[in-house]
Amino acid sequence: MHCYYSNLIEGQQTRVPDIEAALKNDFAAEPKKRDLQRLSLAHLEVQRWAGAQTDSAFGTEFICDLHRRFYEHLPESMRVATNSTGEKTRLVPGALRDRDVEVGTHIGPPHELVPQLLSHFQWRYESADLSRIHRIIAIGASHHRLAWIHPFRDGNGRVVRLFSDAVIRQLGIDGGGLWSLSRGLARNRKEYYERLSNADQERSSASADDGRGHLSERALWDFCEFTLRVMLDQIRFMEELLDFDGLEQRIEHYVRVVDAKVAPEADRVFLLLREALLRGEFPRGEAGRIVGAGERTGRTVLTTAIDAGLLVSDTPKAPVRLGLPAKVLETYFPQLFPADQMTGTA
Repeated sequence: MHCYYSNLIEGQQTRVPDIEAALKNDFAAEPKKRDLQRLSLAHLEVQRWAGAQTDSAFGTEFICDLHRRFYEHLPESMRVATNSTGEKTRLVPGALRDRDVEVGTHIGPPHELVPQLLSHFQWRYESADLSRIHRIIAIGASHHRLAWIHPFRDGNGRVVRLFSDAVIRQLGIDGGGLWSLSRGLARNRKEYYERLSNADQERSSASADDGRGHLSERALWDFCEFTLRVMLDQIRFMEELLDFDGLEQRIEHYVRVVDAKVAPEADRVFLLLREALLRGEFPRGEAGRIVGAGERTGRTVLTTAIDAGLLVSDTPKAPVRLGLPAKVLETYFPQLFPADQMTGTA
């Protein structure tokens, strides 16, 4: 979900089944589609790495690592930077930009100031004066300020969103990764870019409440408010999707109506899926008891669910848990992805 919507913000649509195929090293023959799959895998790998880090997300080293790890997962042919005239040059993963940039209406600060700006960025957002609620409000502020600094030749948007995901996780408000800021930003893409651009404006000397710094504080407040609204909207959306009764009903609908291969054993398969939903996982040997039948029948039903990808496990003998293949997402979690992006394969 995170990488799909981050790609979408960049104007690049990667179908969910294509991302799933890439995770199985099944890449498309079409170069453009294959490149989008590689971008998605790179995002997923960096996201996994960032999720295990405990060091400050605001540090220059961490931010450079996001960029380096993302581009190191891409082939050499995709490690390129494109300037305002369309000229492409080689991109060094993790290297701060060594020239001035202009992207749309945004003119980045002089490249020689980038290291100092990143140091100030870390000092400001790691300040002991910031309470937890202030740090949550500052998610939007740091998101804009890092984008404004524009540390790298290219790939800044992806890095900034990975950075914000890391900050959200470290603040403990990510719900275990169950909601995505990028989804909210993608659904409000036009407003996102407009408010980012507005916050690039210089402070108005005619306004007493526009701060004392170089950039407009009022516009930054507006961007922070927008970011908080997007976050709250995504949290509420996922809360509704994960409401137990509703999710249980949608899972039952899937096995009874949507998946024709599972439908003949729908009653018993559903009992296994509900058990996994309730408990998180269960031992394979309990399948017979769960479906109210003998051990052999339990194994048969369990195999049906596993073969359909509805239950998964780490090894052939390990406990099983709920599987979430791309084919179930439209039913289990309606509106999580656009419906037209849920079909098609690599």
